[in-house]
Amino acid sequence: MNILNAVLLSLIAGLATGLGGALVSLFGDLNMRTYDGLLGFAAGVMTAVATLGLVYEAMIQGSLLMVILGIAAGAAALYFFDRFLPHEHEPLTFQCKNPTAYRRGLMLLAAMTLHNIPEGLAVGTGYAAEPRLGLLLAVAIALHNIPEGVAIAGPFRQCGMPRRQYLAWATGSGLAEPLAALIGAAALVVFRPMLPFSLAFA
Repeated sequence: MNILNAVLLSLIAGLATGLGGALVSLFGDLNMRTYDGLLGFAAGVMTAVATLGLVYEAMIQGSLLMVILGIAAGAAALYFFDRFLPHEHEPLTFQCKNPTAYRRGLMLLAAMTLHNIPEGLAVGTGYAAEPRLGLLLAVAIALHNIPEGVAIAGPFRQCGMPRRQYLAWATGSGLAEPLAALIGAAALVVFRPMLPFSLAFA
């Protein structure tokens, strides 16, 4: 039951990117200052989640060495994904009015989808460790995902992508989260002693 709850919480948090995409379809083009502000807000929320939630809980559950190893392993995994996963997507199926905006959208889509994996792990491992922590993480990540959805959908709208397509991209970028939450929560059920490392990794 804990695993199912973790996955559902992460799914709700992940779908918040679609809400951000829907806001773009309602309010139209946003300038770069607005994008920067939204991404700054998202970064601030995740910094607070990592330091006040995950790292703090990992320190309570285990040793400093285990926490440092978990953070280092998480950073290495992100570097690996960013370096070796392909960042190109399907060929255009619409008339692109702004190739620069399209490239910016692709870059943001790849980056956001990539970092949604550790967000899902955070909710899964956090919920397995302490349901209250998992719920707090899911709410914080959902808040943080709304501006991410705006950041993904905005450039795609600017270049002329149809609404249903940029909404699908924005929503789909968050769906890596429930899969990662499932992996994180299930792994902790089997490997409970790895909890401090898992929290720090996430």
